[in-house]
Formats: sequence, C-alpha cells, structure tokens
Amino acid sequence: MKYSSTLLLVAIFCSCVRAQNSEGFTLESEDDGVQVFLREELAGELSVRVRTQARAPMRRVREVLDDAPRYPEWVHRCDDAYIVGGGQVNDYIFVSGIDMPFPFRDKEVVARVRQSTDGRGVLTRTITVAPSAIPPNRSRDRQEVYAGEWIVRPLASGGVELQCTVRTDAGTGLPSWLRKEVMTGGPARTIANLRRRLEASAG
Repeated sequence: MKYSSTLLLVAIFCSCVRAQNSEGFTLESEDDGVQVFLREELAGELSVRVRTQARAPMRRVREVLDDAPRYPEWVHRCDDAYIVGGGQVNDYIFVSGIDMPFPFRDKEVVARVRQSTDGRGVLTRTITVAPSAIPPNRSRDRQEVYAGEWIVRPLASGGVELQCTVRTDAGTGLPSWLRKEVMTGGPARTIANLRRRLEASAG
C-alpha cells in the first residue's frame, strides 16, 4: 500500500510538471494547431501565450506584423490601427483600437515596438505600453497595463514558429464570458488568423 501511494504521488507530480512550464504557464487548450497557455498574475492581470506554426518565409511575417493599418483584417476585435510618425523601422509607436460589444466602452492600446533579429534568424518584437505617447482619445479607454512579445523562429522545413505572449488587465470588470473571449479567445483567434493570412499569401 505504501509503495502504491508513492507511485500515485509521483504520477501526480509528473502531471503537474508536464502541465506547467518553467515560466509558470499552464497549457489551457490546443486546437487546430494553436496552443494556448495561461499564467495568472497579480491584481487581476493575466498573461496569455499562444503558439503555432506557419508555412511562410520570415520576410513575409515581418511585412504583416509591421503593416499596422491592416491589423483589423486579422487581429481579433481590432477596428483601427496605425503607426505614429517619427519612429524608426525597428523602434516605433503604434495605436490599436479594440472594439467592445455594447454597453462596454471601446478600448485602445498605445505601445512602443522594438524588434531585432539575432544571428540564428529569430525575430523578437517587444511591445511596451506607452499610454502618454499621444493625446487621450475620449471615445476609448486607454490600456494602462499591457506588455507583449512576439518570437518568430525559422524552421528547418522553411516555415516559422509563431509565439505571442501578452500580459494585460483588459478583462478587469467584464463579465466572465466576455473576459474569457477577450483575454484567451482573442489571442488564439489572432494567431490563427495570422497563420492563415501568411499561408494564403505564400501560395
């Protein structure tokens, strides 16, 4: 009996190790080639990581990620986006509107993007909230808490691995169904839409 109990404890421990990685993310779902990981943060914030693979060259990924005015075509709930003038190719401010259902006010993210490619060809885009970068928009609630990171790795097959991690409090004060849709469903749909967009243009 003691031996069986020990085996049971070991099995439970191994299951927990498989479910949670070293950064504290837990696999929430995996559907249609998209993995969704969650990590609860303090003060109602949540970190979401989504990951998938796409049959597309790195060059095309850069083109799509830098084309902010077309974000509404593939970023979930985005209804407007643009890059603020005065930046550089790899260091700029962008604005992205978030369309919310009535009666909730629409939201807005103003953030700074810094990106670089290392010697292995891995693209890293770091997104840091910058709410005071432009004057307030009275018709939208501007996010004060938002941080993101894109990591795009080239694959030996010729495609890429896409990984996006976002930390935000955008779901605070929302009903549970909308909080889940915005906080977890949104990133999953966004990266799936990106994959389809990349593969369609790749032919």
